[in-house]
Amino acid sequence: MKKSLIYACFGTLILSVTSCKPEFSNGPSDIDSWPSDQTIEFKHPGLVHSNEDFDYVRNKVNAQAQPWYIGYQTLLSSPRAQLNYTPSPVEIIVRTANGGNYGRVANDGAAAYQLALVWKITGNSQYAEASINVLNKWAQTCKGISREDGHRLLVAGFCGYQYANAAELMRDYSGWKKEDFTKFKTWIVEVFYPHCYEFLGDHYNTPAEQTWLSWDLPAMLTVLSIGVLCDDSEKVNFALNYFYNGAGPGCIKNMVVAMHADPAGKVKGLNLGQSQEMGRDQAHATLDVPLLGYFCQTAKNIGVDLFSYDKNKILALCEYTAKYNVNPDQAVVMPYTPYLSLKEGWHNEISNELRGRARPGWELIYNQYANVMGLEAPYSKEFAAKMRPENGGAQGGEQDDLGFGTLMYTRVPKN
Repeated sequence: MKKSLIYACFGTLILSVTSCKPEFSNGPSDIDSWPSDQTIEFKHPGLVHSNEDFDYVRNKVNAQAQPWYIGYQTLLSSPRAQLNYTPSPVEIIVRTANGGNYGRVANDGAAAYQLALVWKITGNSQYAEASINVLNKWAQTCKGISREDGHRLLVAGFCGYQYANAAELMRDYSGWKKEDFTKFKTWIVEVFYPHCYEFLGDHYNTPAEQTWLSWDLPAMLTVLSIGVLCDDSEKVNFALNYFYNGAGPGCIKNMVVAMHADPAGKVKGLNLGQSQEMGRDQAHATLDVPLLGYFCQTAKNIGVDLFSYDKNKILALCEYTAKYNVNPDQAVVMPYTPYLSLKEGWHNEISNELRGRARPGWELIYNQYANVMGLEAPYSKEFAAKMRPENGGAQGGEQDDLGFGTLMYTRVPKN
């Protein structure tokens, strides 16, 4: 999948708090230096949910077992999971710093996903028809995303993976005509993929060091999701290789700027990972958690384990984020290393702006690490319990996350 794109270097942050050296050290980031592509064996559905997941969840719901059943009731009560949901497609999606019509595509993508969930659990074809109605209407109507400014990445990244997940669930519904499914795949590739690929390639003609983790992650997630949906190994490997070797903060080498010991002793060793956005604000720092969860879960379902990569570094990042945000009204001693953001300058202290932002995603992280892998995840556990049952990801005028993790990700511990 070698491309002729050349990436700016984005190395590792130094840990010294007194040095004035640049934040990033030189290192290879040329795509031609990336490892050979992995062989991908696609199994559908294969994004954040597998058929085995639905067999498990369906049995729990039918038995009215908790907390799956309350998670299911939460899904059924969502305004986006109703049979009378009416999509509002537009020809050109617009998102700028001053507004736009992007809320339509965000909310409709969430509806398509939630309706598909109900169908997969119940088998009620009315929900299937409602979901594909949303998908078909957008594929028939929408021609593209406005290139007016860089906010187009936020539309493509945050919406693309949600539409891909909805379509992945609906692909085995016999009522979705083959030609309509094919048209949808063409649409999602032409409308969402280019913006994400271009952003990861040259960050819209800006240095990779001037971007944020919550910008790289949705682009990576959408590229990965579209790749799986379309059985496109090239797209999948591009997203995975960016995680391993990319120039920006979406690379595992760059997303954690410092590792710390836990002053409270709940997390053993140097296993609290300070993310690249902890000095920015907590609205974005907490946004990284579900995006990382979905990215790793999607990789897991095609046979690639990123959850445990680099000594469970994703868990370390989530635990640090949870520790600071789970109880926002309480003082907490946080280890912190000042770091340089070429977007905003030095971040000399952890940001308390919007501390406590409660986004869905903690059930996925907690259950994967604690109940599936058998690891300690005390702060993620506390955040998951606080949010249970998880709802959808709506944060006002748009949908940021898939949500409904209590229903879909809760697992009984192996031991």
